[in-house]
Amino acid sequence: MSINEIIVYLMVVFMALGAIDRIIGNRFGLGEKFEEGILAMGSLALAMVGIICLAPVLANLLRPVVVPFYQFLGADPAMFAGTILANDMGGAPLAQELALTPEAGQFGGLIVGSMLGPTIVFTIPVGLGIIQAEDRPCLATGVLAGVITIPIGSFVGGLIAGFPVGMVVRNLLPIVLFAVLIALGLAFIPNGMVKGFQVFGKLIVVIITIGLAVAIIQKLTPLTLIEGLNPIEEGISIVGDIAIVLAGAFPLVFVITKVFQKPLMKLGHLLGMNDVAAAGLVATLANNIPMFQMLHDMDRRGKIINVAFAVSAAFVFGDHLGFTAGFDATMIFPMIVGKLVGGITAVAVAMFLTRKEAQHG
Repeated sequence: MSINEIIVYLMVVFMALGAIDRIIGNRFGLGEKFEEGILAMGSLALAMVGIICLAPVLANLLRPVVVPFYQFLGADPAMFAGTILANDMGGAPLAQELALTPEAGQFGGLIVGSMLGPTIVFTIPVGLGIIQAEDRPCLATGVLAGVITIPIGSFVGGLIAGFPVGMVVRNLLPIVLFAVLIALGLAFIPNGMVKGFQVFGKLIVVIITIGLAVAIIQKLTPLTLIEGLNPIEEGISIVGDIAIVLAGAFPLVFVITKVFQKPLMKLGHLLGMNDVAAAGLVATLANNIPMFQMLHDMDRRGKIINVAFAVSAAFVFGDHLGFTAGFDATMIFPMIVGKLVGGITAVAVAMFLTRKEAQHG
């Protein structure tokens, strides 16, 4: 039995425990998490179905530009998808469509697309919408620290997946270039970069919503508004696959955070952060939104470390675990290891950047 199968079976066990707890009145809190997993279907559908339906159309539009450029760099065009889109927001299906080899599709869509893509399309735009204006410099510094280590996490994730070292290194070249450009932009023109990310995030929402609306129209009427669109059933099926995994993943994360809360809080103190910042690191493992909601109550060092960690590690035991298990279960363990390596090394960079603030908040 592979490590990926063990993780899936573990989530099945916790799904069953969550279902039982729901039946007996949510005595242990697992029933509520079971419900959250199933109810995630709605928000997942809004974020994913439109782009899944549009994936072949977008691939055809992008191919003439993306393929020659990436081939010039010696990389597979699948890397483009994971660079600008999260795995669960169209990065994985678009990477599959653009990929010249199946392995590159997996690497670009499920490894790179679990770190760089979510940062561009979700973490930065959503974080900006939640945090207070005075915390924006901390967000920019944290993202800078996190982006620097994405190539490290991607490299390790690729090796764990069993991809040849040469193939991984070749395909990391555009990722490194893109990460360097983002880091330079955040270092020298943070306000302009922040505004750019906000605009890009809104543009993605527009594209996703158009794709979903057109797919619904084409399903319910004989009209064909966009030729070559994937049927809406394909997107809904993927969303359903993810939700049934999350029905077990959320109870599992709930137990993990309960069991490891004290050691993780101690780790936070060792890193020179306050209690709120330490709690933020724990929350990020499932979802980075709660972390952003508590960001204002953290000390400055804790803010930067939390954002840096979230760049790669956010959702590792939440949506990204559910998505990967539903989309391609063979990539579960490589995704987890890659994201955690990226997140932990980002914390090290953030600690270096804030070393003068270790003793005071």
